[in-house]
Amino acid sequence: MKALDHTLPEEWPSAILVVDDDSQVLQFMNDLFITLGISPTLAHNGHEAIEKLQADSFPLVFTDMNMPKMDGLQLIIHIRDHYPATDIVAMTGYSQDYDLIDVIGAGAADYMTKPFSIDELKAKMRRITREKVLFQQLQLEIATRQNTEQELSRQKNTLLEQVQQQKNELLEINSALRIILRQRDIENHELKKAQTARFYKEIVPTLKKLRQSRLQDVQQHYLDILTINLENIFTPSSQSRTFSHTPLTKMETTIVNLIKQQKTSKEIATLLKVATGTIRTNRENIRKKLQITNTKKSLYKTILSIP
Repeated sequence: MKALDHTLPEEWPSAILVVDDDSQVLQFMNDLFITLGISPTLAHNGHEAIEKLQADSFPLVFTDMNMPKMDGLQLIIHIRDHYPATDIVAMTGYSQDYDLIDVIGAGAADYMTKPFSIDELKAKMRRITREKVLFQQLQLEIATRQNTEQELSRQKNTLLEQVQQQKNELLEINSALRIILRQRDIENHELKKAQTARFYKEIVPTLKKLRQSRLQDVQQHYLDILTINLENIFTPSSQSRTFSHTPLTKMETTIVNLIKQQKTSKEIATLLKVATGTIRTNRENIRKKLQITNTKKSLYKTILSIP
């Protein structure tokens, strides 16, 4: 082996185990590591190495390959199976049958052929140390990412639960609102029925008596308008059903109600204070919407036939 180089201590592994059945090689490796500021643990064979591994933790092991009873390959396999966190560097001479593929396949991190220089030893240690640090950083990043993903998954599940809870609450609220609205519609319908009943029971008879009294023409016209407006207020409208596709305008609805009272176009024009031609135009529009244009059907009878 080449002469030792004196170098400054670096960030080497905290404990190193050297295994070799050659005492001179062990002494040389011991002196070499001491030069690097490291006090290695020495073992003369594989069985002694296993005993020391059982007693202490060694991040890095240098082992010779050609040893009696338990060779280096067997020791590498044992360390790989029992101490997976320990890195191994195999050492062998040119005459040995072991090559890089053999030792790496068995579980070693690297391979050195005797004789080797201190620079090569330092380079191997630097690479192994650097890769271990990078591996630990990668493990930490993976663990951090897994924790982050788990937290995101937890937050997602929490959010989904909150959304589902809010959805259920909204469904309950909507159900309650539908019940309230339905009850209100029923109450409104009953109220309208009651108002309509009172209208025909209490107001219509009075209007009829008033109509039979001696009224001037203007008074009669105003009574007609009052009657129409009251009927529009108290009588349930069927326009939305009868004219769902072609609804009547407000003017047309008023004219229809006056036609029901057998008012002529001139009388309707006087009541509404519009030209007689305007009433005729509206009557034609009503006929179109009732689909009786160009027929001999009576507008008055058609209107009365509408439920």
